[in-house]
Amino acid sequence: MLLAVALSLLAAALFAVASVLQQRGAATVADADALGAGMVGALVRRPVWVAGIAADIAGFGVQAWALAVGSLLLVQPILVTTLVVALPLAAWSDARRLTRQEWSWAAVLILSLVVFVRLGEPAAGLDRPPFPSWLPALVICLPLVVVCVWAAGSLPRGTKRSLVLAVAAGTLLGLSAPLTKSAISGFGDGVLAGLASWELWGMAVTASLGTFWQQSSYQAGDVQTSLPTVTVLKPIIAMALGLTAYRETLHVGRASDVLLLAALAGMVAATIALGRLAAPRLDTTASDAA
Repeated sequence: MLLAVALSLLAAALFAVASVLQQRGAATVADADALGAGMVGALVRRPVWVAGIAADIAGFGVQAWALAVGSLLLVQPILVTTLVVALPLAAWSDARRLTRQEWSWAAVLILSLVVFVRLGEPAAGLDRPPFPSWLPALVICLPLVVVCVWAAGSLPRGTKRSLVLAVAAGTLLGLSAPLTKSAISGFGDGVLAGLASWELWGMAVTASLGTFWQQSSYQAGDVQTSLPTVTVLKPIIAMALGLTAYRETLHVGRASDVLLLAALAGMVAATIALGRLAAPRLDTTASDAA
């Protein structure tokens, strides 16, 4: 558990650096390129975005290691500390000091996380559940992603477009974490078996498309909406799959369960608040990110 916690915290720090750099790189991409292949072409010419992707890849690798040694119910909640790291980065980017509100919400998030881990005692379940266990999640999540991306194509740049793209991105990235855990387990049967597993290719597709549409949500201009949406959806979906398909467990059925529920509520509230506070206020007309 200690190794999983340490790796999760390191992944969170890398994801924080990645999110700030990617936001700056994506903010000034033209609307005409926001949803198509032109988005990738525009972004790869921006050093700040490339640096963000490098940090993202490193974070993903560390997250995969954490999932290999820990449960989804342990690793995914810890990853929301990305926002605690993003706070000072955002403050530095805006040349300002952290506010009392930011310090307060960061404290709520950390305290809620500690209570959740100590009282919930997340326990591992299956490393690689059978495909039928995935069907409920796929039937719900994949149509939701399709509808969000389709709706985004007809929306102007702004909050609504940013939100629907963030929902699509957060949903796919939430699916990618459990798929990563199963993909790693698949290599236990040999390299060829691992390469042939559907989870490996499912992870590649969900992580790639999720990252792409996350950049599109940043480009839409309202990072204060997109960042908390993605940050909340990722652990919620991954934890839901952990409790169902992966049969992971929380230590419940005690008098302290009220505190456990309060900790979950505190994590969600603090994540939303910090996501809005940690997002850099960008001048979308600037071109210095190029």
